[in-house]
Amino acid sequence: MRRLIAVGLLLVLSVGCATTRKFTINSRPADAAIKIDGADKGKGQIAQEITFKDKDDTHTVTVSRLGFKEQNIPLKSNYSGDTINVDLKPLTRRVTISVAPTPAHISIDGKPVSTDPVDSVTQELEFTVDARNNWTTHTVSADRAGFEKAERVISWQDKEPTYSIRLEPQKKNLNITTKPPGAQVFLDGEPLGTSPVRVNNRPFPIDLSNDEVVPQKLRVAKPGYDPVEMTLSWDGGKSDYNVDLAAKTKTVRFVTDPPGATVTIDGKPIGKDQAGVPSASVQFPPIDSSGTLKTYTVVVSKKTADSEWEPQTFKLAWDQGRSDYAVTLKEIKTRPVALLSANFQRSDEGWEIAPELANTLAMKDVSEGQQKEPPQQITKLPHGTQIDTLAVSPDGTRLMFTVIWGKDKTSLRSQMIVVRTDGSGGADYLSDGKSLEITPSFSPAGDQVVFASNRAGKRLSVWSMSATGAPGITQLTGGDTNDLWPTIDNDPKPRLFYQAMVDTRPDARLYMTQLGTTTKTDLTQMGGTQPRVSPKADAIAFTAVNDKTGKRDIYVMPDRGGVPKNLTNTPDVDEFDPAWNRDGSRIAFVSDAGVDDERRQNHDVWVMDLSRPERPVQITTNGSWDDHPQFDPVTNAIYFRSNRGGEWAIWKVSSK
Repeated sequence: MRRLIAVGLLLVLSVGCATTRKFTINSRPADAAIKIDGADKGKGQIAQEITFKDKDDTHTVTVSRLGFKEQNIPLKSNYSGDTINVDLKPLTRRVTISVAPTPAHISIDGKPVSTDPVDSVTQELEFTVDARNNWTTHTVSADRAGFEKAERVISWQDKEPTYSIRLEPQKKNLNITTKPPGAQVFLDGEPLGTSPVRVNNRPFPIDLSNDEVVPQKLRVAKPGYDPVEMTLSWDGGKSDYNVDLAAKTKTVRFVTDPPGATVTIDGKPIGKDQAGVPSASVQFPPIDSSGTLKTYTVVVSKKTADSEWEPQTFKLAWDQGRSDYAVTLKEIKTRPVALLSANFQRSDEGWEIAPELANTLAMKDVSEGQQKEPPQQITKLPHGTQIDTLAVSPDGTRLMFTVIWGKDKTSLRSQMIVVRTDGSGGADYLSDGKSLEITPSFSPAGDQVVFASNRAGKRLSVWSMSATGAPGITQLTGGDTNDLWPTIDNDPKPRLFYQAMVDTRPDARLYMTQLGTTTKTDLTQMGGTQPRVSPKADAIAFTAVNDKTGKRDIYVMPDRGGVPKNLTNTPDVDEFDPAWNRDGSRIAFVSDAGVDDERRQNHDVWVMDLSRPERPVQITTNGSWDDHPQFDPVTNAIYFRSNRGGEWAIWKVSSK
């Protein structure tokens, strides 16, 4: 009974000690959820009465919100104060950030985490939500010279707390142009296309051993130009690169033999270097899309007052960059000399005589070589004088020749001149130069001269006059023919032999007439030119043309005509200008059978012995034009016309 009373007393005492307190709970943020002992009580500020059974009774206030750390506050009856202020703290996470290639400057939300570059960093980061309950983030950036700045966003929702940032090399756009355009562009061997070329975001890596940009090799190539290579680096972010493609260029030098030659390239003279060698810098640009290089025409020449060399012309090409060219010039041993002659032309009205101007070659050297006696120049006439034919007096003391001039048949004139063969005295002019008087010869006694002249009209006829120039000129032929090449024999009854151009015939005829008569004889059916009667008056030497080859041969026939004999019989060799020696045993003539040092056929004086005409002997070999030979009746030397030395003159050479 007493035990039941004690238990009841304890219950009474216990109920009597319970305490109720009223609390005001404030949260920050204000919309945080508040729970007491797990029961929702609302958000923000709440007022709540809490009963404590005893002094050890504890109640738990829980304040929570998305984005914040949940906070639990234990309450006991003896809690100080009636207001509970709860500031929720943002969530935090410990993150590790590594960067490669290392090291780099790392910043979080713009704030560097260290003063020096680092490989990695570990940080405690706060995370929460904004007013719209969106999670806040952090921006991590890594920065290193030579690399693009890299960033990464870190969020609360990320599964892993470890973050890696990869630094990429700096990139820039490239604009590559070339002059001229159309070149192939390569960068570190990679083809980029045909210029102009644009490359976007080209990386320029860094060499980590020295923190320098790895250079990249730009190569530009276009057919016909030398490839251009250059190094590209970061260059302060430069984007535009222009490459000038230079044409292939070389310095050329021309070493000439003989020295001192003039060199032109495409007609323009070039200068000389310090050694006096012609040299120039020459470009070789391409002339087409395939890269074919330009070529130039080089002319090397030399000319002095005394000598001239054949110009040498050649193409100057790139020649794999060849610089030195050796040029040997060949001396010109000949000179061009004009030859004026009186030639017959056949028209509808018959034969007409007109001037004909031809070009001949003369050797500068007037000699006959080291093995032969040099010839003797007899005449020295003014520059450009044109000598026609010549004749020697029977006693060998006088030399007669004609000088001819004129531009057309109306102005064609000549003059007969006599000089002494020993060089004494002056010149005797046998004619006045108002007519055309050609092909003169002495009479056998030497007192008369017979010649062809047009002094009586348009046609040439044969005339005679005193060999001393005394007054009195006699016409020996006339009629409707053109007569020339007269010669008189030493027959007791002198006869005249001459060449006649008959209007009704296409070929020249050979006539003979007794002086003092009008009767004339046509000596041969074949016709011919340049008749010359022998000293014995028993034969006629003349020239006739081979109808098949157009070449001339030397013939001989009896003085009264008959069947001619071909003495030379060389259809492909031109032979003319026959002349007898003093006893009629030999004939001098002109032939182009010989050749000069350049293997050119040229006119030379030859002599045949009539006992063996098939074995003629070449007398002149100079390479100049030698013709109209005449024997000296005393010495058997030969006078002849020649252009050797560059001027027409009469020369004398031994016939041995």
